[in-house]
Amino acid sequence: MGGRYKLVFWGAILVAAAATFGAYRLLAANSRAEVATRSVVVASRDIPEGSTIDRIALATAQWPMQAVPVGAFASIDSVAGRVARVAVYNGEAIVPGRLAPVGTGPGLELKIPPGQRAMAVRINDVAGISGLLQPNSRVDVLVTIRDDKAADKQVAKLFMSNMLVLSVGTEVQRDSQGKPNNATTVTLAVTPEEAERLAIAMNTGSIQLVLRGYGDPDSVRTKGASSGDVLNQLRGTSTVVPQKAAPPKIVYRPLPAPKPEPKKEAPPPPPDSARVEVYRAGKAVQQKFDTVTKR
Repeated sequence: MGGRYKLVFWGAILVAAAATFGAYRLLAANSRAEVATRSVVVASRDIPEGSTIDRIALATAQWPMQAVPVGAFASIDSVAGRVARVAVYNGEAIVPGRLAPVGTGPGLELKIPPGQRAMAVRINDVAGISGLLQPNSRVDVLVTIRDDKAADKQVAKLFMSNMLVLSVGTEVQRDSQGKPNNATTVTLAVTPEEAERLAIAMNTGSIQLVLRGYGDPDSVRTKGASSGDVLNQLRGTSTVVPQKAAPPKIVYRPLPAPKPEPKKEAPPPPPDSARVEVYRAGKAVQQKFDTVTKR
């Protein structure tokens, strides 16, 4: 019996060794197999948003089939001359989603959101926050205008908030180094109704742009400020509307304890005897009778 178990044991070892050797040969053969690749058009330098793509800004590279994006172009001729809808960075594959429709020309039109318009606003160095405004910034629009009720007073009000800056001067792309961009005009994305109100504000008053912080979506709700508010602040007086008087405070007090009722005195006990007058022959005679107490 012992020899039989040894035979089975050594047979199992041989089978395991053969299986291991076969798996090793299969993995080695797969590792030596060539990975299937495909030619992909990529950007050879950074391509700004809204600009025409030149041939010198394109190159081809061999990418593994599994890594090729859907719709990627394989020929430079199919991309050269198109307009970049968004910024494309060096080494990125060119796909249809990054390009404007065929026949679109370069310019600001690509950045205007659907349903909005581009409107230029004239600014100065102070109103432009010393040149710190950049394309794609978000701003609030502040108008300063004369009060129609008092010609000698002015009113300032933030009447548009979270407006998109499309361009600053002729620049439609933010500088990668964030350098100040001094310009006399800023183009904003506005709705048709906002364009009408902005035109009135520019023609009857002065416009200033207030730069918002990154990612600040809050809307502005202020009552505005007049020259009278500024003078009152300088004089140390307040123009805050007084608040309504608080309702009277109701105080609950415990009721006084009821006064104890006076104790009633017990009636005196009945007498032990009673006197009765008895008339006999016209004469009154008093007789005493003992009373009987009920038990």
